[in-house]
Amino acid sequence: MRSKTLQFAALAAGAVAAPSNNQLSGRRDREAIQRRQFSNSTTTIAPSSYDSTTTLDLSSTNTVYTTVNLDKHCADDGIDTQLKYERKFYFGFKLKLKQLHDIFKQRSAPVTTSVSSLSVYVNAATSSASSAPPPAPSCSLLPTAPVANQEQAGDSTWGTLCQPYFPQWLGESPTVPWGANRTVNTSDATVANDIPITNVTRYYNFTVSRSQISPDGVLRDVILVNGQYPGPAIEANWGDWIEVLVTNNISDPYEGTALHWHRQLQKTTPWEDGVPSAGQCPIAPGHSYTYRYQAEVHGTSWYHAHYSAQFTAGVMGPMVVYGPSSLPYDIDVGPVMLSDWYHIPYFSIVADAVGTNYSLIPPTSDSVIINGRGQFNCSNPSYSNSSEWLASNLASNISWTCVDEAPLAAFRFQSGKTHRLRLMNTGANGVQKFSVDYHNLTVIAVDYVPVVPYTTSVVTLGVGQRTDVLVTALDTPWASIWMRSSAPGGEPCGGSKNPDAVAAIYYEQADPSTTPSSTSWVTLSDDCINDPLNLTTPAYAIKPSNDSWTQDLSLTLALNATGDFEFRMNDQSWRVNTNVPLLPQVASGNLTFEPEWNVYNFFDNTSIILNITNNMPLVHPFHMHGHNFYILNVGDNSTTGSNNLDKRQQGGPQFEAGATWDGTVINPSNPMRRDGILIPPYGFAAIQFELGNPGVWPFHCHVAWHLSGGQGMSIVYKVDEIPAIPEGMMDQTCVDWNWFTANHGPVDQIDSGA
Repeated sequence: MRSKTLQFAALAAGAVAAPSNNQLSGRRDREAIQRRQFSNSTTTIAPSSYDSTTTLDLSSTNTVYTTVNLDKHCADDGIDTQLKYERKFYFGFKLKLKQLHDIFKQRSAPVTTSVSSLSVYVNAATSSASSAPPPAPSCSLLPTAPVANQEQAGDSTWGTLCQPYFPQWLGESPTVPWGANRTVNTSDATVANDIPITNVTRYYNFTVSRSQISPDGVLRDVILVNGQYPGPAIEANWGDWIEVLVTNNISDPYEGTALHWHRQLQKTTPWEDGVPSAGQCPIAPGHSYTYRYQAEVHGTSWYHAHYSAQFTAGVMGPMVVYGPSSLPYDIDVGPVMLSDWYHIPYFSIVADAVGTNYSLIPPTSDSVIINGRGQFNCSNPSYSNSSEWLASNLASNISWTCVDEAPLAAFRFQSGKTHRLRLMNTGANGVQKFSVDYHNLTVIAVDYVPVVPYTTSVVTLGVGQRTDVLVTALDTPWASIWMRSSAPGGEPCGGSKNPDAVAAIYYEQADPSTTPSSTSWVTLSDDCINDPLNLTTPAYAIKPSNDSWTQDLSLTLALNATGDFEFRMNDQSWRVNTNVPLLPQVASGNLTFEPEWNVYNFFDNTSIILNITNNMPLVHPFHMHGHNFYILNVGDNSTTGSNNLDKRQQGGPQFEAGATWDGTVINPSNPMRRDGILIPPYGFAAIQFELGNPGVWPFHCHVAWHLSGGQGMSIVYKVDEIPAIPEGMMDQTCVDWNWFTANHGPVDQIDSGA
């Protein structure tokens, strides 16, 4: 067999140091943003490698490569070694040196690769060596002008013609690795025995750090995964295990971080869901944590930071879990990530979203981008330099910098072939409406749920939602056309100031140096609601339980005692304590919660209906962790309230009451299932979920600014059935985080923190 080389990396843990004088000199002489500061740490817990005065400067960490030969391990254990399958580019499969013994000698799910000789390059942090990291992607078709690829997107190839197609599964097996008997009609993750046992673990290494890039031509401060935006893809086959080493290299200023693997069920690993205050503490600056979980559901999703609104700074990337499909297709184009985009640091936006100025709620995005690329009219600056804040007392050193006609995203089609596009809304606020000029879209899945295929010309996605579509290319090999995404609808739908984005699709004989001239063939409505429920039907039929208990939830916007705005659920905003994860507390039987933790304990019920009324003229894309839910009904009442934000009174907003659910269920024998739902302005939603995954599971609005404002809650039930938490698991993040918060001042938590 051929010999392949896989590059893997592990960054040693660092710590934090105060900014140097050089770093301080870049600050402008401005009045700092005055906000509440927050710290839950009462005890200094110093890791064994520290003393009470230890600091490590992340900027001094260099890189050295060593080689570990795994031939013997592979030969001894009979491992089939196909980790880096037939792909042209490096996608970040990585290992930690200290894990190698466990991987090859103790674990039941060995790494696989189809080579007879495997070398693993271990990237170790040192204080003396000087060696360059792996080179940035190179390809003659990467953008070079007017903004170079590195300046626009870092090390990303997303949205370029250098980005390869995706496979239909990983590995060299001639047949589907999940078994031909598992189809979308006969199998589902709700049935334990339906999840394949592959004995494969996919390894990744992510480093999260600050940078500055210009996705739409406007330079802004960002936080990136592996120096690219969007971040690298995570790929696995259905049933594989995924292991991700995450290193927090965020500095100047320092922040915690945590990564959430959007709607992987975590049935046996609820501590790996990636939410501070639920199953872990944040990963402290200079430290690492390794997530390990099974790909229990298949389809399209994304991972993202779940620490304040940090994901809107760029800490996100796609996840693809290969599995059975509702229809066959020829080519997997891969993720198509649709996002609104803001030009100022997320901290400044959060300060507005939870502030006292009602006119800034909700914050409006500056543009829309596709796979991290778009354009902005530089003649109309979107901010003044005085609005650039990285933290309460730290101003950015960026001044207005903009380049017109930044490179747009581009994709390849092949004439006559059927292409799979994995659409996802990875933005902060806006509802996205997607179309392809002159081409219909056949929907085959939504939110990890395969559906009975149907055809449409427009797909509507709220933040966090995904839709997989098939597009059959025309018999025009020379054609070039636009795909489009738009965030219309104004403030009620989170519309952008510049709502329309395009990306080029080049057929195989088209000249990529030319600009498509196609025109839109669809008419977009201003509503913000998903496709009708009578149109979307899960391929695998499940009837909801009859024995359910109903919890009413009312969504409101209100002023708190300090005059700041809060997004509330049943008159309570959500504010987490990042030093106190709830999962071990609940598992130990301690069910005493602070009111601001907003915990709902559903005890030993078997099924819950959440009857949600939206008493605001704003859309809310709600997401539930750890579950799929049935959508019993959703809608609004055009005679109730009004879709504008002009109804206000002295001291705060005054809105009409939202529409209410009348108890009607759409498709009661097999209602639509998903993990995210758009609750329309002044509308309602009735959802139901089975209590089959005990843990601590957030349920929250996925508009970043609404979540920052407190629009969330935690769901707890059947605490005696929570899986046993491995010994020392909480210490892996909480020891470092408690030490950091005790020794480096209070956490700059101006929002909910989740």
